[in-house]
Amino acid sequence: MKYKNILLDMGNVIIDFSPYSITSAFTKDSDAINRLTLEIFFKQEWVDLDLGITDLQSAYRSIIQRLPNQDHGVCKEILEQWHRTITERKDMLEIVKQLKQKGYRLYLCSNASNRFHNYKDTIESFRYFDDLIISADIKLSKPNPTFFNYILNKHALDPKECFFIDDLPYNILGASHVGIDGYLFNGNITLLIEYLNRIEIL
Repeated sequence: MKYKNILLDMGNVIIDFSPYSITSAFTKDSDAINRLTLEIFFKQEWVDLDLGITDLQSAYRSIIQRLPNQDHGVCKEILEQWHRTITERKDMLEIVKQLKQKGYRLYLCSNASNRFHNYKDTIESFRYFDDLIISADIKLSKPNPTFFNYILNKHALDPKECFFIDDLPYNILGASHVGIDGYLFNGNITLLIEYLNRIEIL
């Protein structure tokens, strides 16, 4: 068996992650949805939260400077409660179970903030993982190759025995820089299963 370790991303792999859908769970005002989604999820504060170099209150204070007053309450609510909208992918859960049954070691490799620790126990897939590595805990994020080297060094893994599944091409590229093969997951579980069968992982 060539591969022994499967590395998996979280957003849009283990769980569904759609910023516009998240914001829509907190307000029905279409203009507010556009403003809040852009300012919360696509600006530097979200990156800094994922890197663990800012906290929620600091991020909130910074974001609301760019938003009208009527958005401030919803902004706070989204930052504090967005994880309540999480939907776990049941089709991926079944693959995770199969991989575990086959003896693979499973590692989460995700860009996520410290809030991850508030909701990680609600995600069934994580019960089968050998380690949950998130960017905020190690102050490194994908696609930085150092992120992947951290995992390799922590668990004494041979990159040639690792296989990485992520939904973003630059993250797959980052892993490839340290010698880890990968698969760009586009949400089509049938194609993923076919590929994992083809390379004899499943």
